[in-house]
Amino acid sequence: MQEVNNKPVGADSMIDIGMFDPKTLLFYTNSHGFLCLKVGETDHKRVKLARVLPFSEPYRYISVATMESKEIGILKDVADLPEAQAAIVREELEHRYYCPVVTEILSIKEKMGYFYFDVKISEHKKLFAVKDISKSIKMLDEQSIIITDVDGNRYQIRNVWAIDSKSRRRIEPYLY
Repeated sequence: MQEVNNKPVGADSMIDIGMFDPKTLLFYTNSHGFLCLKVGETDHKRVKLARVLPFSEPYRYISVATMESKEIGILKDVADLPEAQAAIVREELEHRYYCPVVTEILSIKEKMGYFYFDVKISEHKKLFAVKDISKSIKMLDEQSIIITDVDGNRYQIRNVWAIDSKSRRRIEPYLY
C-alpha cells in the first residue's frame, strides 16, 4: 500500500471502514440511562447503535454513531467486549431492534388498499396494517419472514413451516 505522510493513498484508503479496537472502548450508560462511549481519551456523551447485518449477524458488525448520525466506527463483535459492556450493548440493541414473534395468524383482510393482520404474539392478540404488501413481507431465508407495518414496526415469523396450517395458508399468497 502506498503512503503519503503516513496515510494510505489510493483504493486502500477508500476501504477503511473504521473498525474499532475493542480494547480502546468503554461503553457505559449515563445518569439518564443513555448509552455513551469513551474511545481512548474521546468521550461521546450519547451514541446510537445500528446493526450492519441485522438478521444474519445480530451481534457482529455494530455501527456506532453520534446522535447526529455521524458514524464513529464499527464494532466487529460484541463478544470481544468485557461482559459488563457487552451486556449494555446487547440490551441497547434488543431495545432498538425489538421484533415480536408472530405465533399465529388469525386473519389477513384487505380494506381500502391496506392489509390488516390480526395475529397472536405469544398469547396476546395484535392488529396491524400493511400498505404495500409486496415490499412489507420479506423472506429472510427458506423459513423466516419479516413483516413491516405502516408505522415501521417489524414482526417476525421464525419458521413459516412450523406455524399451524391455517396460519400458513393465510400468509402463503403474499410470499413471492
